[in-house]
Amino acid sequence: MKIIHTGDWHLGHRLYNYDRTDEEAYFFAQLASAVERERPDAMVVSGDVFHTGTPGNDVARAFTERLMGVQAACPSMETIVIAGNHDSGSRLAVDKELWRSCRVHVFGTPAAGEGGNADFAGSVVRIADKGVVAAVPFCHERNFPRVDGADGEKRAQEYFGGLSRYVKDAAGGLPAVLAAHMAVKADLDFRGHDKILAIGGEECVDAGELGSAYGYVALGHIHCPQWVNGRKNRVRYCGTPRAIHFDETYAHGVDVVTVEAGGSVELKTVEFKPLRSLVTVGGDGGMAFGDALKALEGTPCAEGDYIRFNVRLEEGEPAGADWTERARLACGARGLRFCVNNMIRNVSGKKEGGERKVLTVTELRELSSDKVVDILASKRNLGGRQRELLKNLMEGEEA
Repeated sequence: MKIIHTGDWHLGHRLYNYDRTDEEAYFFAQLASAVERERPDAMVVSGDVFHTGTPGNDVARAFTERLMGVQAACPSMETIVIAGNHDSGSRLAVDKELWRSCRVHVFGTPAAGEGGNADFAGSVVRIADKGVVAAVPFCHERNFPRVDGADGEKRAQEYFGGLSRYVKDAAGGLPAVLAAHMAVKADLDFRGHDKILAIGGEECVDAGELGSAYGYVALGHIHCPQWVNGRKNRVRYCGTPRAIHFDETYAHGVDVVTVEAGGSVELKTVEFKPLRSLVTVGGDGGMAFGDALKALEGTPCAEGDYIRFNVRLEEGEPAGADWTERARLACGARGLRFCVNNMIRNVSGKKEGGERKVLTVTELRELSSDKVVDILASKRNLGGRQRELLKNLMEGEEA
């Protein structure tokens, strides 16, 4: 069975309030070309389709039109879309019956029967005579459907165990793939992420607890593409197809995966070109403001690229009152998008245990609602229901 593994699209994301609609269109054009060229049996979209649970009508409409365009590039392909932690599962799946007529299978929450128990059959998509894909959208530990015969103490582990047993029988010897959006307990590359997202902020499941029925596990959530715990050719994050933040300093694209019945896996990554690059002047260590302005002059950039300044301040040194405006004018003269609101990003400051004690105002504004909720939950020891209420309040959803 041949699949394209993608996810973490974050449609509707604005970088320092710059609209990125044309960049999303550029990504979808490359995705459609990859689908037409590769002719996969299935495409797996492993969550975080949107950047927020309440995307604007224009964002939702563009998603529909562009996904239909991708599907048209290979009409025989089955597409499996699952909700991520940035998505509203109910909103994403509202038109799931209509989508199904186009070979697109949308999962907002783990499938459950009328009694609330797990409906494993409702979580599995059969890919003709090629294999099966089991779909598990993002779900908090306490919200996983109960499994018949289980005590309910470890809902996630019991759910994944039961699903794996069902899939092993349902696959009938054909290849099986698990699509899930979650943080797993592993030594991961978190570039572009705060580690709090996966160690204390959200529930994790050990990769070994996902089950043995699958030749390949297609994960979404962590933005850096990587194999999990050295489990090469089995458990993988595909990463983002385009950079969402400046710290995502790695190649972006989609994975083309061929899963054989015997369990062997072949993978190649199709890299996508960004419409605009995200460029940091000053590097990780930062530099004096004057040096940063000079460095900008010699930095190769294309018109429209995003520019972030990392300015190192000596202890007690205040930022210049005119620095932001000077940097903005310097970027504007070259047609570049200056990406700091009100102040220059300060990369200095005292640290404890290798972690910065405080966030600057600019950095706080960069955080997603999920990150803010995670930080507050860890500081105030908020429970699950409190976390949900806070996130809904921040995103404008009804509680």
